[in-house]
Amino acid sequence: MIILDTDWLNLLERESGAEFYRLSEKLAEFSADEIATTIITFEEQMPGWMAFIAKANTIEKQVSAYEKLGRFLDSYR
Repeated sequence: MIILDTDWLNLLERESGAEFYRLSEKLAEFSADEIATTIITFEEQMPGWMAFIAKANTIEKQVSAYEKLGRFLDSYR
């Protein structure tokens, strides 16, 4: 089993760079049910998401921010 902490999840969210590709290749060796994270990681990331949403100063930016938060939640699950 692989347990990803906040730093690894942040790396995966970027979806670019040598480290992202190395980690992605490594994770491909495991089935989805062998890869996990913790509720601590979720809690650590929420203040950043709330700040990101708070900075959205137009309806369009707010919608985009909430869509990104939704994708984060989906990928976290």
